[in-house]
Amino acid sequence: MMSILRHFLHHPASLAVFVRGGLVAGNVAVLLGLAWLLGLDGFGALIVAWGLALVSATVLGFGGPLTLLARLGDGAGMHPRAVIQLCLGLPGLTAAGAFLILRLIWPEMPWAGVLAVAVAVNLASCLASILRVLGSVHLSMALRDGAPLLALGLAGLAQRDPAEILWVTALILGAVCLGVAGLVVRHPHCGTLIGHDKPAGVLTANLWAVAVLGMVLAQIDIIVGGQFLTPEQIGVYALLRRLANLVALPMSVATWVSAGRISAAHAASDAPALQDASDAGARIALLPGLALAGVTLLALPVLSVWLPGLPVPILLVLLGGTLIQLAFAQGMTVATLTGHGHLAAIARLAGVLCYLTPVVLVAPQGAMGNALAYVAGTSLCSALLWLWVLRGMGINTLARPTGRLAWRMS
Repeated sequence: MMSILRHFLHHPASLAVFVRGGLVAGNVAVLLGLAWLLGLDGFGALIVAWGLALVSATVLGFGGPLTLLARLGDGAGMHPRAVIQLCLGLPGLTAAGAFLILRLIWPEMPWAGVLAVAVAVNLASCLASILRVLGSVHLSMALRDGAPLLALGLAGLAQRDPAEILWVTALILGAVCLGVAGLVVRHPHCGTLIGHDKPAGVLTANLWAVAVLGMVLAQIDIIVGGQFLTPEQIGVYALLRRLANLVALPMSVATWVSAGRISAAHAASDAPALQDASDAGARIALLPGLALAGVTLLALPVLSVWLPGLPVPILLVLLGGTLIQLAFAQGMTVATLTGHGHLAAIARLAGVLCYLTPVVLVAPQGAMGNALAYVAGTSLCSALLWLWVLRGMGINTLARPTGRLAWRMS
């Protein structure tokens, strides 16, 4: 175990893991602070609106972050007008039209604030993709995964009403994005990727579907659960989900670190290199994840003191689901970066339907039913995509030993 730890500390991905860990820990701290400031009832109402904002960001974003990552990453480049349309133009216009409809369908929800946050979050994600291609891996990770919740936390310090918190969040995040956009424009390699001689096409339907269904699957248990759980119950559930997500932090790092190798191997039609890149990413995702799961289990007595009556069984179910996702993590990366985005979209749709089926037919009471349905959906999505990629491409994206029970980090 110590040799694995020493190897990991000297691994090229270790800094990214630590950066990602700091971001996730910061996000958890923000959510705990909001729960303390607003109370579980107020926090529950805010977290449902926040989940809707994140889903709305991917819907009205038209797959912008993934499209920018794919087309700038493979060297094709994009026209400045297309970049502006993806980052701000299309999302802004779509949000304005959606507001007129959504306020009639669901008038109780503060849609103006929700959609304002959605536009800002999509802009942050698009800029993060550009930064990733320009080589600023850690800054891009901080912008995409840290800035939105940091803005939410700062807004929570200034306001108490959920609608007002959302508006202040959008303004803070928009200001951050403005500063980052200035950095991008001044980057010396920006002109080689974004220029008037580059293609002007905008929409990539399969990547949009992958992004939308991925965010729906990530937030559906919060949004739908908020309709049959009390605000206090969904508030506690959301905190448990965030704790379980601590274990998943290496998954995002694995995606960022392995994406370049996977794209290069696919472009060269080098199947062995593609398998090696997938294996490396899988180990980056699973090994630290297992360690974090152990730390979480050891911390249960402390958590129980902090939150009396902590529903430990629910947390264990969510942790189990997270570990399953870690084991199959590379399936999504390989599929989306090798022209098989349709498989990723179908797998995520299957996961969404798997969650909704027991919720609609059985109407589970309590947070445990919600957790079980959610884990079933995410596990089905992961397993289906692994099977389809293995059969269709011959690439095994499941994290597994490289030899006789001997794991390698590289």
